[in-house]
Amino acid sequence: MIRYASRFLLVACVAVPCVAGAQAPWRQVYKDADLTVVFDTANVALQSPGTWSTVTTWDYARPRIIENKKQYTRLVERAYVRCSPVRVKRVRSTVYAVNNVLVRDEGEVDPRDQAHMVWDRPNPGSAGKNAFETVCGILTRKRSSSALIPAKATPGKATSVKAPAKKKAARR
Repeated sequence: MIRYASRFLLVACVAVPCVAGAQAPWRQVYKDADLTVVFDTANVALQSPGTWSTVTTWDYARPRIIENKKQYTRLVERAYVRCSPVRVKRVRSTVYAVNNVLVRDEGEVDPRDQAHMVWDRPNPGSAGKNAFETVCGILTRKRSSSALIPAKATPGKATSVKAPAKKKAARR
């Protein structure tokens, strides 16, 4: 019995701090009585300066109905986000029913069509506005804490910047 207790204690002392120290890649960015919005921080990509590719999950307490009369409770959305002011281009939507049963996958919007899409402005005071403002807060903190490489960037030619000449102190 003591042998098993010591093994459990060893595992608890080693494994628990490792799990507790790790930050979850999915962060809740909005919650009310009907909706919970979670943001995937692990798969954020800088598409171009000021434009981020994001994935969010919108979980509804009550089922919603799409145009073909099917119900869903979860929307997983990939969108491009600009943060000042908040603007969104939704480029992929997938909806699921209870127990994560796939209802509909819209597929990715063709990149040629994405260029012609309008940047949506979330309605003031809406859940979308609140959620994407929180997402932008996370993105701007992440950008300032680490240099992210754009998703479509290719390594370029390194350029050197000449440092200004230092003045020598006169000796007396």
